[in-house]
Amino acid sequence: MTNTFLALVASLLAGCYSMDIATTSSLKKSALSPEDGRPMEHVVVSNYGWYLFNFIPIACGNDKTDAVFPWVFFSNRISAKILHDKMMAHAASMNADVRDLAFFCDEKVIFDLPGTHFPIPIPYLLGFRDIQFSGTLTQKKATLQDDDAKKKKAIDEMNQLLNKLSPENDK
Repeated sequence: MTNTFLALVASLLAGCYSMDIATTSSLKKSALSPEDGRPMEHVVVSNYGWYLFNFIPIACGNDKTDAVFPWVFFSNRISAKILHDKMMAHAASMNADVRDLAFFCDEKVIFDLPGTHFPIPIPYLLGFRDIQFSGTLTQKKATLQDDDAKKKKAIDEMNQLLNKLSPENDK
């Protein structure tokens, strides 16, 4: 009974990966700036977990799309690169740009020495780490490279047409 209870508590506190998406009609009607596309949705990607001596991963949220369990033990999936890649992959799947990208990282040492008047943390015994990225997805605007390519194509087509109409080419 005690082992089952401890396993249940450990699984509930293990860690959590999430991608939360918010979209409202007022968000879609707003504009960030004249050069940005219209906002589509606000996305927050987060993962947290526990570390022994702030180095050895104990448990964290499972970010795999085909995951059976929402957490993974003894794996370090709390990484800015992983969360950033998840955010960018979601933006690419929506054919959107990411604006106002914000990063948040929180690390804490959990245990304090008991019975002390002023808490003195036991360094790195059990640590907690939480990483988040948030940003607003906007409709993708044509990039300057796309505009330059269109201009170059139009100039080339115009030159071809002028060359066809030029009397010098008839000789």
